[in-house]
Amino acid sequence: MSRVDGLRLMALAEAATLLLLVFVAVPLKHLADMPLATRIMGPVHGAAFVAFLWFVTRAWSEGRVDGAGALRLFVGATIPFGGIVNERWLRRRAEDGGLR
Repeated sequence: MSRVDGLRLMALAEAATLLLLVFVAVPLKHLADMPLATRIMGPVHGAAFVAFLWFVTRAWSEGRVDGAGALRLFVGATIPFGGIVNERWLRRRAEDGGLR
């Protein structure tokens, strides 16, 4: 697996954990009185988010994405479904030769 593939995979993992947190765990906590859902999913998403930020920082430091691209990836990771958009953007850039 290349570093670009790793970054794309982490974008999808971060997106999936955010979506599970926002659309499954939080409603379970508030509507079904199941706070355990967020106690489990919160740290899982936190770890995925930190790992994704590490991948973005590494890609930026290696010159595979510029500062604007790194900022775009970070902002996208904070918005539900933004991680999916990030992954598609990374895939297009890799196919066009914009990522190494």
